[in-house]
Amino acid sequence: MTTARPTRADLERLAAAAALGVPGVAYLRPGLADLLRGASAQRQRGSGGVRARAIGDPPTWRIEVHLGVVRGYRALDVTRAVRAAVEAAATRAGAGRPAAVTVTVTGVV
Repeated sequence: MTTARPTRADLERLAAAAALGVPGVAYLRPGLADLLRGASAQRQRGSGGVRARAIGDPPTWRIEVHLGVVRGYRALDVTRAVRAAVEAAATRAGAGRPAAVTVTVTGVV
């Protein structure tokens, strides 16, 4: 665990990697801003479908994950596993207080 607080971009990348590592996750859904930025910018960021922001005082991280689920997997099980994986990644990154993680399933493929 690091002593410095991670940046928003750091948390988004870590959360995206954690989410993609969960069985049953087909893809992370990019938001409108990611689509407007273009495919090359998205490849550089590597965190499409994940948004992190600090809220409150003292700040706590709020992480939102939008994803698609592979057909045959239960969406509820996948969302629970993604939430746990993202929370663990944020804790390992030194995000301080536990991050509030929201997982939204946007499709089944």
